Amino acid sequence: MNEDNQAREKFLITLDWLLALNERYENAVRYGLLHVCFHGKQQLGNAYGAQHAATMLINLAAKLRKAFRTTDLVARDGTDFWILIPYTDPKTVIEKVSQLVEISSESGLDIVDRDLAFFNTENISANKPAVSVGAQAYLEHLRKNRTVSHRWEPHRVG
Repeated sequence: MNEDNQAREKFLITLDWLLALNERYENAVRYGLLHVCFHGKQQLGNAYGAQHAATMLINLAAKLRKAFRTTDLVARDGTDFWILIPYTDPKTVIEKVSQLVEISSESGLDIVDRDLAFFNTENISANKPAVSVGAQAYLEHLRKNRTVSHRWEPHRVG
């Protein structure tokens, strides 16, 4: 859990810095944010038990941090995962999404719906709140105002 908290703190500090830099100098640094929301906290808890489900999410975050580049920062907030990808291009994003889906499926988390939203530097500026906010408030704003790029639903036999 300590590694999870440290990674989240590093992510928030870096995002705060990027937001401040891009506020002063528009598009000073190109980066993208991937947001993956695992729905069905209740479903995960029922399937695996609350403690085991939490451990699975923590382990997924650790696997993602190891699988991605060292410059890509992964943070977990409950069932929400944020991945900060510097110097993004479409090929990089597609690779990250493929890795993420594969790793989460291998981790047993393919039993719940997953929504993925991608924000690049341009649509981050367009989705900015009217006033300057810190990284945590900014992520909450994006989460509430996102457009889902992809939704994966578990295979249901019926």
